[in-house]
Amino acid sequence: MDWNIDIEAASKVLTDTSKAAEPFDGLAKDYGTRLQTIADGMKYDVFTVVAAAVGEYAQHWSPTIEAAAKQIGASLTGAQNAMKAYMDGQNEMAMNAQQMAGRNEMPAVPGVNAGGGNRAV
Repeated sequence: MDWNIDIEAASKVLTDTSKAAEPFDGLAKDYGTRLQTIADGMKYDVFTVVAAAVGEYAQHWSPTIEAAAKQIGASLTGAQNAMKAYMDGQNEMAMNAQQMAGRNEMPAVPGVNAGGGNRAV
């Protein structure tokens, strides 16, 4: 299986998604407050039923909207951490290969030449 990741493309996707998600963070935080402001403006008897419905709507959906915003952040952070780990692994493999080449060593091939040394000739 080939695990080559296009870091530039993945970085762009993360950046674009993060920028697109920014407005939702503020909306999730202000959601309850904004709906409460609407309900407060409906204190007249005519709007009592509507104000109650808006309040119940806010109470019902607020936790879901907040959880969705947190999940988006967690997903972006997880993808970013995975990409960083991939790059760290790539850098470590390159460093190991360079060190082995400097010592004229060949990487061990599993199941081949198990008893002898792996020296380049």
